[in-house]
Amino acid sequence: MSNFSKAKHLMLLGVASLVFASPASAQLDSAMSAAKASTAASAASQQTVATLDDEADQMVREYRAVLQQKDNIALFVDQQDIYLQSQKSEIESLNRQLATVEQIKQGMVPMMLTMTAEIEDSIKSDVPFNIDERLARVERVKAVLGDPDVSPVEQYRQVLNAYKVEVSYGQGIDSYEGAHPTQPGNIVNFIRFGRVALVYMTKSEDEIAVYNMDNKTWDPVDNGKALEMRQAIRIAKGEAAPDMATVPVFIGQ
Repeated sequence: MSNFSKAKHLMLLGVASLVFASPASAQLDSAMSAAKASTAASAASQQTVATLDDEADQMVREYRAVLQQKDNIALFVDQQDIYLQSQKSEIESLNRQLATVEQIKQGMVPMMLTMTAEIEDSIKSDVPFNIDERLARVERVKAVLGDPDVSPVEQYRQVLNAYKVEVSYGQGIDSYEGAHPTQPGNIVNFIRFGRVALVYMTKSEDEIAVYNMDNKTWDPVDNGKALEMRQAIRIAKGEAAPDMATVPVFIGQ
């Protein structure tokens, strides 16, 4: 074969190679593009999955939070039910008590009147010390009991206070000035030793007498007791330090 023929043959082979190679290259490019597209789609799908997973986690957290809130609300409602039941029981108790208030008031009034009458009777039958003051207190209590504007509680307090004052007279000693038992124009010194003895001594100290509970009179006492009486009066008035004092005491039959 001549050199020209060989050269022509080689050219034909090259052209044929180029012709046949062109479709393969296109296929490779197409495959590469498809692979790239698949990779991109895969990445996008993965991103979508990740996003959906995050959203699912968020929804789970929100759901759990709603459940916790629901439990808290249920607990609060239960507590309120307990509170309301307690309030209902208390209201029922108060209503029962209010129903008896009128009955109690109706029973208190005669009781307080009886107590006041007993105080007045005891004063009139007692040793006659501070009689005007004590009877005036009883009259004030009577006025309170007859006043509809004064509450039963205050009325009862007044009656009890009168009782307490009368009880207190049985303790300690007291001295005060007052009218002579049989000579109202003269002022004498009285001295009271609880409810044991009531004695008076004139200002001139020439007359001393002790009250006789049996016959409601005054029995004279030896004037020699004047010094002891004077000392007892000073102690009762707080003018002398507390000390033992000797006084005449009436001994009943």
